Amino acid sequence: MPYVDYVELKSRITILQAAQMLALTLKAHGAQHRGPCPICNTGGDRALVITPERGLFYCFPAKTGGDLIKLVAHVKSCSQNEAAQLVQSQFGGTVPTIPARTRGSIPNHSPTVPQNQKAGLNPLPYLEPEHPAIQALGISPATAAAFESGYAGKGVLRGRYAVPVHGKDGTLLAYVGVAVSKEQSPTLLFHNFDPGSTIFNANRLAEGGDLFVCRDPLQVLLAVENGVAPESVVAFLTDGIAAQQLEMLAALMDEKKTEPAQLF
Repeated sequence: MPYVDYVELKSRITILQAAQMLALTLKAHGAQHRGPCPICNTGGDRALVITPERGLFYCFPAKTGGDLIKLVAHVKSCSQNEAAQLVQSQFGGTVPTIPARTRGSIPNHSPTVPQNQKAGLNPLPYLEPEHPAIQALGISPATAAAFESGYAGKGVLRGRYAVPVHGKDGTLLAYVGVAVSKEQSPTLLFHNFDPGSTIFNANRLAEGGDLFVCRDPLQVLLAVENGVAPESVVAFLTDGIAAQQLEMLAALMDEKKTEPAQLF
Protein backbone atom coordinates (compact mmCIF):
# COMPACT_ATOMS: atom_id res chain seq x y z
CA MET A 1 0.00 0.00 0.00
CA PRO A 2 1.55 3.37 -1.04
CA TYR A 3 2.84 5.66 1.68
CA VAL A 4 0.68 8.66 2.54
CA ASP A 5 2.10 11.61 4.45
CA TYR A 6 -0.69 12.36 6.96
CA VAL A 7 0.62 15.82 7.80
CA GLU A 8 0.92 16.84 4.15
CA LEU A 9 -2.51 15.43 3.38
CA LYS A 10 -4.17 17.38 6.18
CA SER A 11 -2.35 20.56 5.15
CA ARG A 12 -4.23 20.71 1.86
CA ILE A 13 -7.53 18.93 2.59
CA THR A 14 -10.07 20.32 5.06
CA ILE A 15 -12.26 18.19 7.26
CA LEU A 16 -15.33 19.65 5.55
CA GLN A 17 -14.02 18.45 2.21
CA ALA A 18 -13.58 15.01 3.71
CA ALA A 19 -17.15 15.22 5.04
CA GLN A 20 -18.37 16.15 1.56
CA MET A 21 -16.49 13.18 0.12
CA LEU A 22 -18.35 10.99 2.63
CA ALA A 23 -21.68 12.56 1.63
CA LEU A 24 -22.44 13.45 5.23
CA THR A 25 -25.61 15.40 5.90
CA LEU A 26 -24.47 18.41 7.92
CA LYS A 27 -26.00 21.71 8.92
CA ALA A 28 -23.87 24.71 9.87
CA HIS A 29 -24.55 26.06 13.36
CA GLY A 30 -22.24 28.84 14.50
CA ALA A 31 -18.65 27.64 14.37
CA GLN A 32 -19.67 24.01 14.02
CA HIS A 33 -21.39 21.67 11.58
CA ARG A 34 -23.53 18.85 12.89
CA GLY A 35 -25.62 16.01 11.59
CA PRO A 36 -26.52 12.34 12.04
CA CYS A 37 -23.85 9.65 12.15
CA PRO A 38 -24.46 7.19 9.28
CA ILE A 39 -22.62 4.43 11.18
CA CYS A 40 -24.12 4.74 14.66
CA ASN A 41 -27.65 5.58 13.47
CA THR A 42 -28.45 6.89 16.95
CA GLY A 43 -28.38 10.30 18.60
CA GLY A 44 -30.42 12.20 16.04
CA ASP A 45 -29.26 15.08 13.89
CA ARG A 46 -26.67 16.33 16.41
CA ALA A 47 -24.83 13.06 16.94
CA LEU A 48 -21.85 14.04 14.78
CA VAL A 49 -20.18 17.43 15.33
CA ILE A 50 -17.46 18.88 13.11
CA THR A 51 -15.45 21.95 14.11
CA PRO A 52 -13.77 23.23 10.91
CA GLU A 53 -11.52 25.78 12.63
CA ARG A 54 -9.87 23.02 14.60
CA GLY A 55 -10.10 20.37 11.92
CA LEU A 56 -11.77 17.97 14.35
CA PHE A 57 -14.93 15.88 14.69
CA TYR A 58 -16.66 14.12 17.56
CA CYS A 59 -19.29 11.39 17.44
CA PHE A 60 -21.27 11.36 20.67
CA PRO A 61 -22.83 7.87 20.33
CA ALA A 62 -19.47 6.24 19.48
CA LYS A 63 -17.53 8.45 21.91
CA THR A 64 -14.81 8.90 19.32
CA GLY A 65 -13.30 11.79 17.43
CA GLY A 66 -10.21 13.24 15.84
CA ASP A 67 -8.97 14.65 12.56
CA LEU A 68 -10.27 14.16 9.02
CA ILE A 69 -8.45 10.84 8.61
CA LYS A 70 -10.09 9.46 11.75
CA LEU A 71 -13.44 10.81 10.50
CA VAL A 72 -13.10 8.85 7.27
CA ALA A 73 -11.94 5.76 9.19
CA HIS A 74 -14.98 6.03 11.49
CA VAL A 75 -17.55 6.46 8.72
CA LYS A 76 -15.98 3.87 6.43
CA SER A 77 -15.23 1.43 9.28
CA CYS A 78 -11.65 1.02 8.14
CA SER A 79 -8.12 1.62 9.43
CA GLN A 80 -6.60 5.09 9.45
CA ASN A 81 -4.11 4.06 6.76
CA GLU A 82 -6.95 2.87 4.54
CA ALA A 83 -8.81 6.12 5.25
CA ALA A 84 -5.78 8.19 4.26
CA GLN A 85 -5.56 6.18 1.03
CA LEU A 86 -9.21 6.94 0.29
CA VAL A 87 -8.70 10.65 0.78
CA GLN A 88 -5.52 10.62 -1.27
CA SER A 89 -7.21 8.78 -4.13
CA GLN A 90 -10.17 11.17 -4.05
CA PHE A 91 -8.20 14.42 -4.07
CA GLY A 92 -4.91 13.28 -5.58
CA GLY A 93 -2.06 15.74 -5.49
CA THR A 94 -4.10 18.81 -6.27
CA VAL A 95 -4.43 21.60 -3.75
CA PRO A 96 -8.11 22.52 -3.36
CA THR A 97 -9.22 25.95 -2.32
CA ILE A 98 -9.27 26.10 1.46
CA PRO A 99 -11.34 28.76 3.24
CA ALA A 100 -9.09 31.30 4.92
CA ARG A 101 -10.43 30.59 8.40
CA THR A 102 -9.31 26.95 8.19
CA ARG A 103 -5.71 27.77 7.24
CA GLY A 104 -2.78 28.32 9.55
CA SER A 105 -2.66 27.70 13.24
CA ILE A 106 -5.57 26.28 15.19
CA PRO A 107 -7.22 28.81 17.50
CA ASN A 108 -6.93 28.09 21.18
CA HIS A 109 -10.35 27.08 22.46
CA SER A 110 -9.05 25.61 25.70
CA PRO A 111 -11.64 26.13 28.42
CA THR A 112 -10.93 28.42 31.31
CA VAL A 113 -12.04 27.08 34.66
CA PRO A 114 -13.33 29.71 37.09
CA GLN A 115 -11.02 30.38 40.00
CA ASN A 116 -13.75 31.07 42.55
CA GLN A 117 -13.18 28.32 45.12
CA LYS A 118 -15.23 27.14 48.07
CA ALA A 119 -13.71 27.95 51.43
CA GLY A 120 -11.98 24.92 52.89
CA LEU A 121 -11.76 23.09 49.55
CA ASN A 122 -8.65 23.97 47.60
CA PRO A 123 -7.43 22.61 44.24
CA LEU A 124 -5.21 19.53 44.43
CA PRO A 125 -1.72 20.76 43.46
CA TYR A 126 -0.27 17.29 42.93
CA LEU A 127 -2.45 16.23 39.98
CA GLU A 128 -0.50 15.27 36.84
CA PRO A 129 -2.22 16.39 33.58
CA GLU A 130 0.61 14.93 31.48
CA HIS A 131 0.48 11.44 33.01
CA PRO A 132 0.47 8.66 30.37
CA ALA A 133 -2.64 7.10 31.91
CA ILE A 134 -4.59 10.28 31.13
CA GLN A 135 -3.34 10.43 27.57
CA ALA A 136 -4.31 6.78 27.14
CA LEU A 137 -7.91 7.85 27.79
CA GLY A 138 -7.69 10.20 24.82
CA ILE A 139 -7.23 13.39 26.84
CA SER A 140 -4.28 15.61 25.92
CA PRO A 141 -2.21 17.37 28.59
CA ALA A 142 -3.57 20.71 27.35
CA THR A 143 -7.21 19.71 27.85
CA ALA A 144 -6.50 18.06 31.20
CA ALA A 145 -4.66 21.16 32.40
CA ALA A 146 -7.41 23.47 31.15
CA PHE A 147 -9.89 21.59 33.35
CA GLU A 148 -7.36 21.59 36.21
CA SER A 149 -7.55 17.80 36.21
CA GLY A 150 -4.92 15.07 36.24
CA TYR A 151 -3.70 11.75 37.54
CA ALA A 152 -3.86 11.45 41.32
CA GLY A 153 -0.70 9.81 42.65
CA LYS A 154 -1.95 10.01 46.22
CA GLY A 155 -4.99 10.88 48.30
CA VAL A 156 -8.48 9.40 48.31
CA LEU A 157 -8.57 9.15 44.50
CA ARG A 158 -5.06 7.71 44.22
CA GLY A 159 -4.49 5.87 40.94
CA ARG A 160 -7.42 7.52 39.15
CA TYR A 161 -8.02 10.49 36.89
CA ALA A 162 -9.20 13.27 39.22
CA VAL A 163 -11.49 15.87 37.63
CA PRO A 164 -12.84 18.86 39.59
CA VAL A 165 -16.58 19.40 39.96
CA HIS A 166 -17.78 23.00 40.24
CA GLY A 167 -21.07 24.54 41.20
CA LYS A 168 -22.91 26.84 38.80
CA ASP A 169 -21.06 29.83 40.28
CA GLY A 170 -17.65 28.22 39.75
CA THR A 171 -17.24 27.10 43.35
CA LEU A 172 -15.05 24.02 43.69
CA LEU A 173 -17.29 21.37 45.23
CA ALA A 174 -15.44 18.08 44.85
CA TYR A 175 -13.28 15.88 42.67
CA VAL A 176 -14.53 12.87 40.73
CA GLY A 177 -12.24 9.89 40.27
CA VAL A 178 -12.38 8.34 36.78
CA ALA A 179 -10.99 4.85 36.14
CA VAL A 180 -7.82 4.76 34.01
CA SER A 181 -7.58 0.99 33.49
CA LYS A 182 -9.84 -2.01 32.92
CA GLU A 183 -8.77 -3.42 36.27
CA GLN A 184 -10.41 -0.51 38.09
CA SER A 185 -14.12 -0.29 38.70
CA PRO A 186 -15.70 2.04 36.10
CA THR A 187 -17.88 3.50 38.85
CA LEU A 188 -17.09 7.16 39.48
CA LEU A 189 -15.57 7.78 42.90
CA PHE A 190 -16.33 10.78 45.13
CA HIS A 191 -15.39 11.83 48.64
CA ASN A 192 -18.01 13.42 50.89
CA PHE A 193 -20.12 14.58 47.95
CA ASP A 194 -23.59 13.81 46.59
CA PRO A 195 -23.11 13.33 42.81
CA GLY A 196 -26.83 13.72 42.19
CA SER A 197 -26.77 17.32 43.42
CA THR A 198 -24.76 18.83 40.56
CA ILE A 199 -24.53 18.82 36.77
CA PHE A 200 -20.92 18.60 35.66
CA ASN A 201 -19.60 21.63 33.69
CA ALA A 202 -22.87 23.55 34.12
CA ASN A 203 -20.84 26.48 35.43
CA ARG A 204 -19.46 27.05 31.96
CA LEU A 205 -22.65 26.64 29.93
CA ALA A 206 -23.16 29.55 27.52
CA GLU A 207 -26.46 31.35 27.13
CA GLY A 208 -28.56 30.75 24.03
CA GLY A 209 -26.38 28.03 22.53
CA ASP A 210 -26.25 24.29 22.02
CA LEU A 211 -26.59 21.82 24.85
CA PHE A 212 -25.17 18.31 24.66
CA VAL A 213 -25.80 16.17 27.74
CA CYS A 214 -23.39 13.28 28.35
CA ARG A 215 -23.48 10.35 30.73
CA ASP A 216 -20.19 11.11 32.48
CA PRO A 217 -17.41 13.73 32.80
CA LEU A 218 -14.94 11.76 30.67
CA GLN A 219 -17.22 12.02 27.67
CA VAL A 220 -17.38 15.78 28.22
CA LEU A 221 -13.60 16.03 28.12
CA LEU A 222 -13.39 13.76 25.08
CA ALA A 223 -15.93 15.94 23.28
CA VAL A 224 -13.95 19.09 24.11
CA GLU A 225 -10.72 17.35 23.12
CA ASN A 226 -12.24 16.72 19.70
CA GLY A 227 -13.55 20.18 18.97
CA VAL A 228 -16.93 20.47 20.70
CA ALA A 229 -17.29 23.87 22.36
CA PRO A 230 -16.59 23.44 26.11
CA GLU A 231 -19.40 25.83 26.96
CA SER A 232 -22.00 23.60 25.27
CA VAL A 233 -21.53 20.19 26.89
CA VAL A 234 -22.44 18.95 30.38
CA ALA A 235 -22.84 15.60 32.10
CA PHE A 236 -24.63 13.84 34.90
CA LEU A 237 -22.49 12.30 37.63
CA THR A 238 -24.63 9.26 38.40
CA ASP A 239 -25.31 5.98 36.62
CA GLY A 240 -29.06 6.49 36.68
CA ILE A 241 -30.88 9.78 36.19
CA ALA A 242 -33.33 10.74 38.91
CA ALA A 243 -36.33 13.04 38.52
CA GLN A 244 -34.55 15.67 40.62
CA GLN A 245 -31.65 15.72 38.15
CA LEU A 246 -33.99 16.16 35.19
CA GLU A 247 -35.60 19.05 37.02
CA MET A 248 -32.16 20.61 37.55
CA LEU A 249 -31.42 20.19 33.85
CA ALA A 250 -34.74 21.76 32.86
CA ALA A 251 -34.10 24.72 35.16
CA LEU A 252 -30.61 25.12 33.72
CA MET A 253 -32.00 25.11 30.17
CA ASP A 254 -34.58 27.73 31.10
CA GLU A 255 -31.97 29.91 32.78
CA LYS A 256 -29.50 29.72 29.89
CA LYS A 257 -32.18 29.68 27.16
CA THR A 258 -30.42 26.85 25.38
CA GLU A 259 -31.66 24.80 22.47
CA PRO A 260 -33.38 21.50 23.37
CA ALA A 261 -30.88 19.19 25.02
CA GLN A 262 -29.57 16.09 23.29
CA LEU A 263 -28.74 13.22 25.65
CA PHE A 264 -25.93 10.87 24.70
